[in-house]
Amino acid sequence: MVLVILAAAAAVALPRLSALQDNDTRSSARNIASLLRYLDERAVAGRLPYRLQIDLNEQTIQVRQLTPSGELKLPDDPFLQRNPLVGAARLHDLVTDRTGTVTSGLTTIAYGIGGLSEPLVLHLGVPGRQQYTVQALPVNGSVKTAEGRLEMIR
Repeated sequence: MVLVILAAAAAVALPRLSALQDNDTRSSARNIASLLRYLDERAVAGRLPYRLQIDLNEQTIQVRQLTPSGELKLPDDPFLQRNPLVGAARLHDLVTDRTGTVTSGLTTIAYGIGGLSEPLVLHLGVPGRQQYTVQALPVNGSVKTAEGRLEMIR
């Protein structure tokens, strides 16, 4: 009797768990897009250089401000201090013109006083579940998200 109750509870809980993981991926994609837009605006409006540090091994995205002496420091803005990844969502890889496809390690993306320096595509998701693509383009500051794994969002 106890096993029947546990099986029934698992049948109800498991679909909800996978839906929560899909929400983590969607929320992470939106958070990353918001961060990239805001970072571009801050770099251009404030005429301050930043570095976006994406660590695929540690699953972190960090922003650092480049000081006039060339040192990297934590930005004063709390929005730029948080990791946009939520819950079970994981970065799978990133693609830039300079690096090509990167699947592990730390990659640094420059945001100069003109904004993002090169096109950036991030792929994220929960393994075996829903995938998202986040794309940021230089010059116009365009940032887009799309469901699925895409090479370029049109």
